[in-house]
Amino acid sequence: METPIVHFVNLADRLDLVDLVSRWRWQEWNRDKPFEYVRYSAGHNTQRDRIPMTFVAMLQDQPVGMVSLWMNDLACRQDLHPWLASLYVDEAYRSKGIGRQLQAHATSVARELGYARIYLITDHVGYYERLGWVFLESAPTSDGGETRIYCKELPA
Repeated sequence: METPIVHFVNLADRLDLVDLVSRWRWQEWNRDKPFEYVRYSAGHNTQRDRIPMTFVAMLQDQPVGMVSLWMNDLACRQDLHPWLASLYVDEAYRSKGIGRQLQAHATSVARELGYARIYLITDHVGYYERLGWVFLESAPTSDGGETRIYCKELPA
């Protein structure tokens, strides 16, 4: 299988993609919230030189995925930052290496911003470990569930 080469745009430079990014976030993680709340949030993840940032993976001119850098993605762990968040690849483009490229781009930007490590939360087991992430601990979620915290070192 050949991995398609995508390029990345900062959402700050493509505000026309805010509705699409918001729809992806709402469908994947936030159906319990009003869409306008999710859109408002996404519209403010548009910094160019500091977090929060969102990047969209483009295959030619087609948006195929996204990833964000946030200062926090887990309210009970305010001591950890920054976070890789909202990693999403459109279903038609999954299992083609685009998620790996999105992660690499986001971690590279975090390193350029001066961070030595980055965190994420997920329920997936196995995917992130293959890409150099280290499981730190399980943490409770506000809905009574549990999530997994991972860390990745970002050497200079």
